[in-house]
Amino acid sequence: MSSLHSLPKGFTSPHLLSGLDADSPILVGFSGGADSSALLHMLCKYGEQSGAKIYAAHINHGIRGDEADRDEYFCREVCRELGVEFFSLRADVPAMAKETKESVETAARNLRYSFFDGLMREKNIPILATAHNANDNLETILFNLARGASLSGICGIPPCRPCSEGIVIRPILELSKDEIYEYCRSNGIDFVTDSTNTDTDYTRNKIRSEIIPILNEINGGAIKNASRLSRSLRADSLYLESTSKAFTDKYLSGSFIETEKLNSSPDAIVNRVLVALYKNVSDGGVLEYTHIDAIRELARKSIPHSSVTLPQGVEAVIENGRLGFRKIRKKPAIQPYNITLIDGKNYISQTNCEIIISCSQNPKNIYKNSILTTIDFDKICGSLFARSRLPEDKILSGGMHKSVKKLMCEKKIPVELRPRIPIICDSEGIVAIPLVAVRDGVRIKKETKSLLSFELCTY
Repeated sequence: MSSLHSLPKGFTSPHLLSGLDADSPILVGFSGGADSSALLHMLCKYGEQSGAKIYAAHINHGIRGDEADRDEYFCREVCRELGVEFFSLRADVPAMAKETKESVETAARNLRYSFFDGLMREKNIPILATAHNANDNLETILFNLARGASLSGICGIPPCRPCSEGIVIRPILELSKDEIYEYCRSNGIDFVTDSTNTDTDYTRNKIRSEIIPILNEINGGAIKNASRLSRSLRADSLYLESTSKAFTDKYLSGSFIETEKLNSSPDAIVNRVLVALYKNVSDGGVLEYTHIDAIRELARKSIPHSSVTLPQGVEAVIENGRLGFRKIRKKPAIQPYNITLIDGKNYISQTNCEIIISCSQNPKNIYKNSILTTIDFDKICGSLFARSRLPEDKILSGGMHKSVKKLMCEKKIPVELRPRIPIICDSEGIVAIPLVAVRDGVRIKKETKSLLSFELCTY
């Protein structure tokens, strides 16, 4: 039985990475290259001691013709010799990329993980092991740095992460490419070489073949140093994420957080809170820095009912001094209406509301779907009618003609309710607006003898 001591120092045991039992089955992403060949060899040693059953999965991406067929055959034969159950998939990735309008790299990655997920579900395998190494990690850091990624992106490749069917682990993430080649040489491990790895039309290949060699000239320990940087930044990132979650748990009320709390907190926490809240509403969407800046400015100004439109059909809104995220609901515009009001029930089909008029005040509890407004019946000029609101509407209130729109903002009427509130008028203009204002002169007083009540019911 092979000892784990014969494995290289940079190899991390799967059970340490996954937190699962040492004998948990493992699926290996096996391309046949030096990295995955070394990883498969190491995991077979690990499985001999731990009792973990090892499986291998290979994808023929349909990109390199005969060379890809050669690689598939090679992988199948290696697994046969090692006694590892082998699975393979053939696909036309370039055609898939064209259809989905993705890069070939992205389409290939999506295909791989979809295939892996299916096998893990079918075979009840909780662990997927991939052969990412220290060189890959530095490539990722540089790639994300060029894109202006956040701290989590600069952390590089995580040693483990959850996936839909279990957990993905990277047991050789601490090993450099040179160390992997040396392991293959000293253990007599054969491998194949992908000719596209030298094609600098691919972004990562350009980083691999042109940028990393220069970094190694500057500092021979660049690759290992990048691994140390990843570990350090990942610890910082985890702390900030946990602090941000604690902030959200403490201050989130429903789907809103007070802007005062946001504006007085550190940027590192607030930015993460915003990203997390948006992600929940947008079903996993990602915010760019420009979006975060716009939301922060929205919170700083904290103007009632103001909003910022975001990707994925989401908007950030300010309501009652609080910031929240919600899906944008596109509602058909309410058609203009003008109806004469009579005693009893008056149904407004355009807003699905009903105005009930009574010539006596009937005190009662009014709930959120029923609004009571009472005026002096003797002060009404001519007949009453209800109409839809106009942009220029004003009402005489407190000795001044005030904008109805502004009054609704001041009264903090929910934006979605405003179009549904009717404007009650007589021959002299606006008499009353439920929830908002009553015209000077028609307000009831102690000496008022004749009362008229409007009960607005929304459905």
